[in-house]
Amino acid sequence: MILASKKAAARRSGQASRDQLLEEAARLFALKGLQQVTLAEIGAAAGMSGPAIYNHFQSKNALFIETVCMMYEEEIAAFSELLDPLDSVHDALDRLLDNVPEMYRDDGVLQLLGLTAQLEAVRNPELFAPISRAVRERDEVGIRLARRAKKKGELPAHVDADELGAMIIALFVGALGNRSLQSPLKKDFARSVETLRQLLQMKRHVKAR
Repeated sequence: MILASKKAAARRSGQASRDQLLEEAARLFALKGLQQVTLAEIGAAAGMSGPAIYNHFQSKNALFIETVCMMYEEEIAAFSELLDPLDSVHDALDRLLDNVPEMYRDDGVLQLLGLTAQLEAVRNPELFAPISRAVRERDEVGIRLARRAKKKGELPAHVDADELGAMIIALFVGALGNRSLQSPLKKDFARSVETLRQLLQMKRHVKAR
């Protein structure tokens, strides 16, 4: 029993070290990019030696991939919670406007890490294929919504539901992510969110005429 307790404590300690490592890696990859950060720097920020990182990850690229994929898992869970209960694009846009701004961290890590991940996945698609798959999984949340809306009859038959669904996700991740970086003050970002809401409402009014 004593040995079992020690093993359990070691596992908990190991998981805590791994979580701290991922948190610091996310921050440093976001702030400096993949190429400008060393494993030793990440290890120091997490309170461990550079070589100790290899107990958790085989390479810096492996650490980067897991860090980014964990970020996308959080986004996928958040978007799924918002959109999976809906079968209306109009309702989805309103819900996204009300909730997506809260997803962005005050320090900009989510936005910057996402931009870094996209660049690296485009530059080296084979190495960073898991990142591209994670992006597609996030897009699938919007695609499922658009397919439900089309089946319901809200969308015209000629509409490409898959492209529209992916575009909905890209609109909120891209537009609000970019504006959050350009608007360090909360009131400025709130203005960007409200302007996007007005833009989408304007499109609806024009179509209604």
